[in-house]
Amino acid sequence: MKEFKWRTPEYIHKEKSPDWYWTVGIIASALVVTAVIFGDVLFGIVIAIGSFTLALFASRKPNMISVEMNEKGVTIGKMLYPFSSLEAFCVDEAHHHGTRLVLKSKKALVPLVSIPVMGANPDDLRTFLAARLKEETFEQGLMQTIFEKMGF
Repeated sequence: MKEFKWRTPEYIHKEKSPDWYWTVGIIASALVVTAVIFGDVLFGIVIAIGSFTLALFASRKPNMISVEMNEKGVTIGKMLYPFSSLEAFCVDEAHHHGTRLVLKSKKALVPLVSIPVMGANPDDLRTFLAARLKEETFEQGLMQTIFEKMGF
């Protein structure tokens, strides 16, 4: 039985420039004003709260989490993903932020789980996971592309 453990940031953080925050503020303000003009004040409030939350999240530094793989499954932080709840995996070494492990879950709400791989050999991970899951190549979705363009 082989197991893997490493620590990694929960996500890859990109510093946002003041221009990024100004852009978010201007777009949010325009949407709030538009919502108020059309008589939908509640939607304007939701936009204001959402953009404020977005700015707070964008400025937050990632926490370091532990990742462990063993016979039970993959544990990310405190969350265990048993192999029975996973369909497939992909070790993406060509990702522009470095190597990442992508797990395809059977759960509809969280279909893909992406984990930065730091301190673990990608070939050993691939061999370990291939004995338990099928390997697939995952295409990056539209929302992932948009979030990466926005700096997330």
